[in-house]
Amino acid sequence: MTVTVEEMVAEGWPEAKQIAHWEYNNKGLQKHRFSGLRFQLTPQSLQQWWPLQDLHEFCLKICAIYATVIVTVDRELSMYLWEKWFRPGITPCRFENFFARFIGSYEPESPKTIPELRDAHRRICSQVLLRQGTLTTQDKPFLPLRQDVGSRVDCRFENHENYRLEALFHAVFIVMDTKPHIRTAHRQTWDEHIREVGEALAATSVLLVRTGEYHDLRTGPIDFVPVEMMSERADENGDVRRIALGDAVDFILELHRRNTEVV
Repeated sequence: MTVTVEEMVAEGWPEAKQIAHWEYNNKGLQKHRFSGLRFQLTPQSLQQWWPLQDLHEFCLKICAIYATVIVTVDRELSMYLWEKWFRPGITPCRFENFFARFIGSYEPESPKTIPELRDAHRRICSQVLLRQGTLTTQDKPFLPLRQDVGSRVDCRFENHENYRLEALFHAVFIVMDTKPHIRTAHRQTWDEHIREVGEALAATSVLLVRTGEYHDLRTGPIDFVPVEMMSERADENGDVRRIALGDAVDFILELHRRNTEVV
């Protein structure tokens, strides 16, 4: 008798959520929605003309998460964000939509300060905005070659016009500059491990940064008033808040909801 993943989830089987998560991603939609560790932010990478597959990973994401420290639980962080972001039947998942694009910035030469990260973020957004929608002659070297008449080009290249930079991505980002305090007990089930790590991630101190780029936001400039009681001011201008990751994610998801529902 074959048991489906949906039945496993309904019956509370151990590791069912993990299986369902990866089965969903293996249906050709995306291999790993949090594969940002492959992209390391350096002066050299900021000057490059990225291959389209790398460019697309910045598209259809609500915000960027810059890690200035090494995060060893990126898979668990991916699943934590997935649980916060994904709503069956509501959340768009046709292409590579996800809550965040995770960007490593922990190499010695990588940007670390808020001004440096703001400048890097502006450069990233500028290249995506320049290239989104239409292919250019500079993209041709990166297009996959057809081996024969019947072969197909990668679906991401065929659907390049659907890859767009989210307005909120340009306006706000998160900086993980502290490591999560995780105490994992031995002989845990996967679900127990994910729950414990998720709680630690939610409490992890991060920086929430607004860039001042709000012209494409339907709701106008970002206001930090909703998070003032749960965060601390971290700069002179009030554009950076020290806040728990869980609260930052909730704040950004609410901003996204308001910007997508306004008519």
